[in-house]
Amino acid sequence: MPEKVYNEAIPLIVKDLSLETGSLPATVSGLDELKRRLVPIINYLLDSDFSRLLNALYRIDVDEPKAKRILATGLPGLVADNLADIIIERELQKVELRKKYRPE
Repeated sequence: MPEKVYNEAIPLIVKDLSLETGSLPATVSGLDELKRRLVPIINYLLDSDFSRLLNALYRIDVDEPKAKRILATGLPGLVADNLADIIIERELQKVELRKKYRPE
C-alpha cells in the first residue's frame, strides 16, 4: 500500500482515539512505522484508560468478535500489537472507501 494511504489514516486514528494533536507524527514511512508509533499509545490506554480504548474501538468500528478475542485471549505483550493491527486495518478501509465514493 502506498505511504500516502497510511498518512491519510493518521488523522482518523488521532480523532477516533481522542488523541492530542502531535501524538502521532503527521507522516510515516509505512505500515511498520505507523504500528510502532501506535502500540505504545494503545498500551497506555490499556493500562490507564481502558474505557476510552473500548469507546475508541467502538467508534472505529473494528470487528467486535476479533477485538474481544484479542482482549480475552491475547498474551499481555501482544494485545496492543494485535489491537494496533485491527485499528490500522479498519482505518485504512475507511480511507479507501472515502476515496472510492468521494465526488470527483
